[in-house]
Formats: sequence, structure tokens, C-alpha cells
Amino acid sequence: MLGQERPVSIMLIANQESAKTEILKSFSGTRTMVYLSDLTSHGLKPFKTDIEAGRIRHLVLLDLVRIVSHGKATSERTLQTLAALMEEGESKTADAGSVTDWKKFPKIGVMMGITTEYFFSRRAHWRKTGFLTRFVPVSWKYTENTVRKIHENIAHEKSSVGRQIAENLPDLPCFVKLDSKLADELGFQSRRLGMEMKTHGFRYHRVLRAMARAHALQNGSGVVRHKDVDKVIEWTKFLTLKEVEL
Repeated sequence: MLGQERPVSIMLIANQESAKTEILKSFSGTRTMVYLSDLTSHGLKPFKTDIEAGRIRHLVLLDLVRIVSHGKATSERTLQTLAALMEEGESKTADAGSVTDWKKFPKIGVMMGITTEYFFSRRAHWRKTGFLTRFVPVSWKYTENTVRKIHENIAHEKSSVGRQIAENLPDLPCFVKLDSKLADELGFQSRRLGMEMKTHGFRYHRVLRAMARAHALQNGSGVVRHKDVDKVIEWTKFLTLKEVEL
């Protein structure tokens, strides 16, 4: 866990049968992640104490369509509660005669997946409500060659996705140094992505910094190096609504 950065939120956007759910399940068992197939704003209450304490850092929503398919008022309230937790942090809420007091404005990351068609049907509304700016999109599509290889794997009973691996996270937050020159390079890439997505790029800036620090930490370093930034820049091709061919 990075002490300097807030949790990253992403939305996987790809066609049906693109392994979105399997990708989300890749880190199941990691102690800071909670997997949910359905959720309402009221349903967050059992996790409130652990979210406030930082023991829960990410919610993984395996079926976003199911969540937004609740009644309009319920689904909108759920998304706005998540939006608050993903950005500025949740505060005191009063609802139907009960009061929920969130301490210290806790923030979490949310990981979710949705089909390309459904995303674009909701995109305009999510932009109006501000939900669209709370996460970075990760978008791809399969080439005919990839489809053929997946069919070959199925025929020979081979898995087409990686194994589920629970990350062994440290008990205390880790701090990774990032010098100004490399930080400026990440800032430039963030502005480029922001222009492409018609935003200021602030969220991209925070996400790229977190990714660079995480990559350094994953490789056993307490300092971000050029190779970490280069790897993050390589990944940015997936972080827009342009479907990268795999």
C-alpha cells in the first residue's frame, strides 16, 4: 500500500466474453479487497468500519449492470456514494430516519467492468453526474488471431487468463520517492490523456503517479526509476476509450 497515493479506480470496458470478470477476480483473496456481485448504498454499512480504518482499500464490483439495474433512485444513490468514496471521501449522511457518520472522509478505489455498448449508453449521463471522472477507463478488443488462440486453449482445456493470486501486502504503508523530472514526465502524459478524454487530466495525473510508485515497489525499489515511468507510459495506451487490439 502506498502512503502517498489514494487507491486507484478503474473500469474495464470491453465486449462480451472479453474476460473482464476473470481479470477482476485475478487478485481475489487480497486482504484489502472486497468482492461484490451486487451493492446498494445501504449495503456499504457493514464495511464502514474497515473502510474508515483503511483495512478495505478497494471494492471490486463483479456485475456493475446488476447494480445500476436497481430502481433509479437506488442505483443513482449507490453510484453517487461510490463517487464520493472514490474522490473527496464520504461524510455524514442522513437517510430515511437514520444517520451514518463517516469519520475522516475515507477514500477507496473501485474496480468494475462493463460492456462497451452499455458503457456508451450511460456515458453522457455519467458525465453529467460526475461519475465518469472518478475512474480511468481500460479498454481493449480481441483480434481474430486472439480469438483463434482462445478457442485453441478451450479445445485443449487450457486457461486463457492468469491464475488468481492473493497479494501479500505489507502491514504498514510504503513510501516511494519520485523525483521532479520523472514527475514532470508523468504530468505531461496526464495532460495528453486529459486532452484526449476532454478532461483536465487531474485524475490521470494521480493515477500515473500511483502506478509508477507501485511498479517500483513491486520490483523492490523505494525510488521510481526511468524504467518504471517507461512501463507506465506503455500502459497508457489502454487508458482511454480507444479499444486497443490484443
